[in-house]
Amino acid sequence: MQYKLYNGKILIDFDKEKHKFTDAKGNNILSVTKITGIIDKSPALMGWAVKSMGAYLLQEKNNKITEELIGRAKREYRNISREAKDKGAAIHDWIHQWIIGETSDMPDDEQIVNGITAFLKFQKKHKVAWLETERVVYSKKYNYGGFLDSIGIMDGKLILPDFKSSNAFYPEMELQVAGYDIAYTEETKKPIQKHLIIRFGKDNGEFDIKEINNIEKSRKGFLGLIPAVKRLEELKKEY
Repeated sequence: MQYKLYNGKILIDFDKEKHKFTDAKGNNILSVTKITGIIDKSPALMGWAVKSMGAYLLQEKNNKITEELIGRAKREYRNISREAKDKGAAIHDWIHQWIIGETSDMPDDEQIVNGITAFLKFQKKHKVAWLETERVVYSKKYNYGGFLDSIGIMDGKLILPDFKSSNAFYPEMELQVAGYDIAYTEETKKPIQKHLIIRFGKDNGEFDIKEINNIEKSRKGFLGLIPAVKRLEELKKEY
């Protein structure tokens, strides 16, 4: 897909399969998620992976412990992660279709339905007037791009929310929102008045909202990651 930005002066290509942005000359462009992906999540992920392995082994407790069984248990966290990402993507896609007025039937999966239900509860309570959804943003100054979930008007204020279907809020989410904010305001010159992370619960069908209170610090934090990501990309070529 090709996107025209800055009144058609900037052309950005996006390869959906590789999840990669390139410019008109074919040069790679960092994405917001690539930049925030540098943040070390290993302490939390390690505990979760071990817990997933243990749960799998308990589920198979009546079977003989073999190397093959242990191998499957060690890979279980990947299956869970992949499934969670797929369900999160399905929730996001349904919301996107709803915002543009192309509603579809409810899916069969209970967790996806719960996430959608949480969004509809949020919308009913806050009555957001949605202006844009799945917008491609790009910063000419810092040369990175991304897809922001939406822009809307809530309580008379211009908001930039990021939709999540995770089980909790995490600090790096604020830096991700800041990255979208920098690129969006650079192109549009429209200052965002509220930056939100909205979590739609896959398990309980409820929503939670976290407002970012110091977006300026989060902007600086996000921009501070870019040189490290670029240097790591350079170093990978040497190893």
